[in-house]
Amino acid sequence: MKQKNVLLTFLLLFVYCFSFAQNQKEDDILSLKKLVEESFQDLFTDLKSERIANYYTYDFLLIENGEIWNNDSVRNYLEKARLRTPKSKRENKFDFFNIEIQENIAWVSYFNTAIFTTENFPPRIINWMETVIAVKTEDGWRIKLLHNSSGKE
Repeated sequence: MKQKNVLLTFLLLFVYCFSFAQNQKEDDILSLKKLVEESFQDLFTDLKSERIANYYTYDFLLIENGEIWNNDSVRNYLEKARLRTPKSKRENKFDFFNIEIQENIAWVSYFNTAIFTTENFPPRIINWMETVIAVKTEDGWRIKLLHNSSGKE
């Protein structure tokens, strides 16, 4: 009887630990998707450069079309974009196809579609295939690297 109780206890602990790990992974996946979606909304749609630290690490890199940007490059781009006329409205759509998490590092790959509408002009649609490397910090997940293929209209 005592052996059965010990075995049952170990079995219940195993099931609990497995369940906890699965729930944590699901929470991380949702957080990573939200990180990507909200970073594009706040930064590249709403042009809120003051929110860069909410999404990117201090040593963030964006690699696109042979260029390498950092937080300052993104900030400068956003500040110039705010001054552009006519103003375009950007809508982002994401199709996540791979998310891998190993401890405090994650790889997130997705298709990104941006639809730009500007008054008196036809809409422009640009598609990218992107991968983010994110790290878990004290403040939650942050993007360390964003690499994308060239956008195609």
